[in-house]
Amino acid sequence: MSIFAQWREITESFPEPRCDAQTVAKLVEIPGEIIEGLRANIEAERDQPTRAEIAKRVAAVRESRQFDETDSNMLGLFEPNFSDREHRTPERTRKLAEKAFRDLRPIEGNKPLKGNKRYHPRPEGIGSATQCALIVSIKLNWPTVRNKQAQAMCEALYAAAGGDIKRPGSTPNRSETDGAWRDHLREARRLGPKHVYSRVIASHL
Repeated sequence: MSIFAQWREITESFPEPRCDAQTVAKLVEIPGEIIEGLRANIEAERDQPTRAEIAKRVAAVRESRQFDETDSNMLGLFEPNFSDREHRTPERTRKLAEKAFRDLRPIEGNKPLKGNKRYHPRPEGIGSATQCALIVSIKLNWPTVRNKQAQAMCEALYAAAGGDIKRPGSTPNRSETDGAWRDHLREARRLGPKHVYSRVIASHL
């Protein structure tokens, strides 16, 4: 089966809007390393605990004033730099945990917000769905966020990279795929062609 036929098979399994032949041809042009990079990001997110789970770990650190140095998430929160361990004291660890807990469980009214979203240890990074929309935006020369073909292309690319497009909230927290991809195409446009992620992706496309 040709690559074009493989992409066509993927896209024809989706509800409207579907990718037309021209859009499928654009998908075929996306290099394998770009898709593999997206796949790695999806898998990394899938393996991450939720913010609520991280908050529980941080609360335990706050009480015990010590943390598991083999846990990369805890290490990133409390000692992102190797030199930080030189200044480690139980009280410093408690204070860092207190601040991290407040950041993880912000208060709205008198109740903590739900933490069922996946925890991203690098807040400056971008999520896999936004990465997918950024790839599509660059490939299609920055279409509008309501462009149906761009949304369909996002859906196809995300699925091809191993993303779960059937589970509610997987792409992410909207009941309608159109709404979810519109949000991520908007975020891609906000980043724009000059952002470092855009330049790296464009260099491979």
